[in-house]
Amino acid sequence: MVKLVLTSLLLAFSLASESCPISPFKRVTMEHERFLEESNIVFFGSLDSEEIDEEAMEQVATFTVIKSYKGNVSGKVTIINKLSSSCSRTFQAPKSAFYVYAKATEQRAIYQISGFASFVPLSNAQEYEWSPE
Repeated sequence: MVKLVLTSLLLAFSLASESCPISPFKRVTMEHERFLEESNIVFFGSLDSEEIDEEAMEQVATFTVIKSYKGNVSGKVTIINKLSSSCSRTFQAPKSAFYVYAKATEQRAIYQISGFASFVPLSNAQEYEWSPE
């Protein structure tokens, strides 16, 4: 009986540590200033295409920038979205809009999100009544 209880507790704690404690989208809206400071670019854009590389555990997404908030980005940009934690999320539904916070890479017009979904879908921003302005 004691073994069963200990096993149950161990399982419960390991599952809890694997989950994201708060929606990444909500966290970005609550800590906007921190994400703004830590990012090289921040923009509002429309998702043109996305592809998941399961072996590399990443998603490559291409956006058309609608409005730049930081980093003077315009036109098309590529985001490499690392899917390496329980707080990672994927961009979905091409032609949908997102607020994106990303860091520069060594390649021009290619930026990266590292393991924490530092973006907010427009639908979530509207639900939270939030804007980065």
